[in-house]
Amino acid sequence: MTMATQRRSSPMPDIAVASLYQKNLVTRHTGRAVRLSVEGLVSELGATSLTVLDFGDVAVIDFSCADEVVAKLVLRAVDGESAESGCFFMFRGVAQHHVDPMDCALRRRGLAAAAQSPGGEPFLMGEVEPAASRLWLAVCEAGHARRDDLAPVLGMEPQDCGRLLDRMCARRLLRRDGQAYHSLFYTFAEAERVGNGQDAAGPAAPDGASHSERG
Repeated sequence: MTMATQRRSSPMPDIAVASLYQKNLVTRHTGRAVRLSVEGLVSELGATSLTVLDFGDVAVIDFSCADEVVAKLVLRAVDGESAESGCFFMFRGVAQHHVDPMDCALRRRGLAAAAQSPGGEPFLMGEVEPAASRLWLAVCEAGHARRDDLAPVLGMEPQDCGRLLDRMCARRLLRRDGQAYHSLFYTFAEAERVGNGQDAAGPAAPDGASHSERG
C-alpha cells in the first residue's frame, strides 16, 4: 500500500488527505496497518483536525478491514469531549461496492460517518435517524448555517433543531464554529480555497512507501 498525504494549516482545522493506493483492502491485519498509519498522521496535526480518506483507487474492502480503518477511526473521533474541537474524518471516492462493508462496520458500533461518492454526492453511512439525515443534508447544501435558519426550513422547533445539530457535532458529522454549523465538505473546500500552509508527507505506509501530493 502507498499513502499520499497533504496537510494544510489555517484558522480552520488542520487538514490532511490520505489517498489509499492499495487496490484490495482485505483482512484485519491490513486494516490495522492502514489505521495506524493514519493515526500517526493525525497525531502530527493540531488539536482540531479534519482527515480525508480517499478510496478512489480501492477496488475491494472487506468488513474486517472496514471495521479497522473506518469504524475505529470514527470511534477515535467521537471519543473527543468537545463538540467544537477534536478530530474529524470524512471518506471520499466511496463507491457502491465500498458502502456495504463500511456501513455495516459503522452500524455494528452505533457510529456514522460523512462520505462522498466518486461523483461528489454527499451521503451518510452507518446509524443515523431520518430527521438527522435530512438536517445533515440541509447543512451540506448550505455549506454552513445557523440553527434558527435551518429550523423553519425543516419544520422543526429551534430548540429541537439545535439539540439535533449538537448531537451530530458530537458524532463528528458536522463542525460547530460559534453559532454556525459547518459541513465537513464545506470545511475542506474552504481550506482548499485558502490554500495556505504547507504540504507534508505522512508516516510511512505498511510497505514503507509514501509520497506527498500537492493539490
